[in-house]
Amino acid sequence: MISKKLFLAVSVALLGACTLGPNYTRPDLALDAQYRGAQLADAQARSVSDIAWSALFQDPELTALLQRAVERNLDLKVALVRIEAARAQNGIVRSYFLPTVSGSLSNAPNPSASSDSSYSLGAVLNWELDIFGKIRRENQAAMAELLATEDGARAVMASLVATTTSTWLNLRALDQELAITKANIVSQEESLALVRSLLKGGVANGADEQQAIAQLAFTRSRQPQIEQAIVATENALSLLLGAQPGPIIRDTAAAMPQTPALPKTGLPSELLARRPDVSAAEQLLVAATARIGVAIANRFPVPTIGLSGFIGLVGINLGDTLGNDGATQSVTSWGPDMVLPLIDWGRANNRVRGARANAEIAALNYRSIVLNALREVSDALTATDKVALVIEQNEIRTKAGIENTRLQRMRFKAGVNSYLEVLDAERQQYNAQLDLVRSRRDLLIAHVDLYRALGGGWSDEALKNTVP
Repeated sequence: MISKKLFLAVSVALLGACTLGPNYTRPDLALDAQYRGAQLADAQARSVSDIAWSALFQDPELTALLQRAVERNLDLKVALVRIEAARAQNGIVRSYFLPTVSGSLSNAPNPSASSDSSYSLGAVLNWELDIFGKIRRENQAAMAELLATEDGARAVMASLVATTTSTWLNLRALDQELAITKANIVSQEESLALVRSLLKGGVANGADEQQAIAQLAFTRSRQPQIEQAIVATENALSLLLGAQPGPIIRDTAAAMPQTPALPKTGLPSELLARRPDVSAAEQLLVAATARIGVAIANRFPVPTIGLSGFIGLVGINLGDTLGNDGATQSVTSWGPDMVLPLIDWGRANNRVRGARANAEIAALNYRSIVLNALREVSDALTATDKVALVIEQNEIRTKAGIENTRLQRMRFKAGVNSYLEVLDAERQQYNAQLDLVRSRRDLLIAHVDLYRALGGGWSDEALKNTVP
C-alpha cells in the first residue's frame, strides 16, 4: 500500500512536470564580415591559433621557460583549483535529483500514556519532485558555471604563455641594449683618447675634450639603468615561473628569434569561440539564463512538492526505544509534503526581475568581450604591419649612423670639422641601434599579441598535466 501511494504521487508529479524559463540561444552579435585590419573568413580557415605555443618561435630556451611556467605558475594553479571547487558544486546540484535520507531522534509529550513523554528513533526520506524544472535549471546553471571555470583556466594559461613570451622577449632585447651600450662606451673611450691625443698636438681644444667626457659619461650612465631593468625583468619572469626572484639562465649573446610565419587567411568566423574568455562569457550567459527559470519556478504558489516518509521505533523510554524490546512500537508513514507560501511581499517576483537583469548584464558582458577580442585582433594585425615598416627605416638609420660616425671621426682627425659633429653622429648611431632592437622586439611581441588574440596559447593536454 505504501509503495502504491508513493508510485501514484511520483507519477502525478512527473506527468505535470515542465521546465519554466527561457531556453538559451546564442545572441546574434550582427558582426560585419570585414572590420578594421581584418576580415571574417570561412569557419574552416587556418589561423594562428592552430600553431602550438611551443612551436610559435621554435626557440629551445623559450620553450623550456614556457613549460616551467605552465607547470609552476601559481595563478594557473589557483585557476585549476577553482575548477575542482566548481566540480564539487556541480556534484551538489546534481544530487538534488535524488532523495535524501536522514536519521531522527526525538522526545515528545505523551499525555495519553502513563509516561509524560515518548521517544522516537527512525529514518526520514525526503524527495523533492522537479515539477516546474527548478532542479533542471539549477543543473544547467551549475554545468555552465563549471564550463566557464574551465574556460577561465584556459584564459589564464593563454595569458600566461603570452606574458611569459613577451617578458622573455623584453629580456632578450635588454641583453642586446646592454651589449650595444657597452660597445658604444668602448668606442667613445677611444674617441676621448683620440681627442686628448689631438689636444696635445694642438689640433683639438679643451672644449672638445669636455664634450667627449660628457658624451662618455652619458653613455656610461645608461649601463646601470639597463642592468637595473634586466634585474627587474628577470624578477618578473621568475614570478611567472612560480619561483623567487633570481637570475634567468640564458645565452645573453644569442640573437632574437625569427619572426614566425603566420597564415594570412583572415579571422575564421567561428574562431572567437576558441578564445577562452569569449567562451567563458557565453557560459556565464547560459547560467544566467537558466537561473531565470529557477526564479520563475520559485514564484509559483507551490514552488516545491516533496515526498516524505518515516520508518522507525517509538517507545516510552529512550533505553527501550534503542533496545527494541516489547515496549516499543514500529511506525511507518509516507505521504506528500507540500510547502505553500501564501504571502512573500513580492520577493519571488523581484527575484525573477533580478534574474532577468543579471541575464541582460551577462549578455552585454558577452558582447563587450567579443568586441574587445575583435579590437585586440585589429590592433595586433595593424602592429605587425606598421612595426615592420618601422624596422625597415631603423635598419637604414643604423647603417647610415655607423657610416656617418666613421666619416665624422676621420674628418675631425684631419681637422676638417669640430668634435660637435662627431658627438652628434655618435648619438644618432647609438639611438638608431637601440631603436632597431626595440622595434624588432615590438614586432615579435605584436605576433605574440595576435597569437593570443586569435585564441592561441592554451592546451587542454598541458592543463591536464599540470598538478595544482
